[in-house]
Amino acid sequence: MNVKKYLPVVPLAVVLIFFGSIAQAQSDAYPNKPIKFVVGFAAGSATDTAARIIAERLRPQLGQQVLVENRPGASSSIATELVANAPNDGYTLLFSSSSGTVNAAAHNNASTQAYKSLAPIALVASIPNILVVHPNLGVKSVQGLVALAKSKQGEISYASSGAGSSPHMSAELFEARTGIQMQHVPYKGSSQAMSDLLSGLVPVMFSPASTVLPHINSGKLIPLATTSNKRTPLVAVPTLEEAGVPDFNVSLWFGVFAPNGTNSQVIDKLAAAISKALDDPETRKLLAAQTMDIVRADPAQFKVFINSEIAKWSSLIKSNKIDLN
Repeated sequence: MNVKKYLPVVPLAVVLIFFGSIAQAQSDAYPNKPIKFVVGFAAGSATDTAARIIAERLRPQLGQQVLVENRPGASSSIATELVANAPNDGYTLLFSSSSGTVNAAAHNNASTQAYKSLAPIALVASIPNILVVHPNLGVKSVQGLVALAKSKQGEISYASSGAGSSPHMSAELFEARTGIQMQHVPYKGSSQAMSDLLSGLVPVMFSPASTVLPHINSGKLIPLATTSNKRTPLVAVPTLEEAGVPDFNVSLWFGVFAPNGTNSQVIDKLAAAISKALDDPETRKLLAAQTMDIVRADPAQFKVFINSEIAKWSSLIKSNKIDLN
């Protein structure tokens, strides 16, 4: 007997409506349990601090706890792969920083492919890097530093919190835009880098404002410029573009991602909740206390931004033959 001819024929439109109804029901019920932010850096880092502020301010918006899980290592690649391979149900999210785009620009491996596959949800905040020097270096302006570095090509050293970090890439872009060469001294984190900077052992650093501001205020370090494309009220210095360095806009930014294939309605719900959280005066106060600026981008805008960041760093890494291994 031919069973197939007795089976009912279900129109495609009915099938699509059925599965669309399921997706809508899942979206309406979301979230019905705690959500997790996975952070690729240790507790106390700038990324971790931003994640915990946003997580706490999302609770009233979503009606669920948002927990933070630290999975540091390999420049956040461990956390990236964990989230990329997690169920795409909206309950395991990546709270990432600008290091992700640098990794994606510098390498072609499983981790960077995982990063590129993630679904962007929202860009939430950024911290400008401040170009600072030790007083013993004897310079008080960007042009003074450039002139000194050109007279001592490759002799002046600068510190960073690690290869591929925002401070490191700020310095690499600075060298490329000004035609100078300095000696990179990478550290495993900002604590030791700051210690050697304050001692004068390494006289130059591009540092997140939150890390360096107390030392500027105490007079232990001299600020020269901010790396973002607008001035910061935290320090009375020009932007690097205003100081004569063209096409310069770098910041340590933070954003939220979901695994590939996450329901678009769930992503939209998360994006809307994050936007409302950023509107909260208390959120602004908490971020400002950490020298963080609110930076908004919806999923589509964030995707465009990510692609532009990867293109920028890819071009710099290739043209300057920068080795981040």
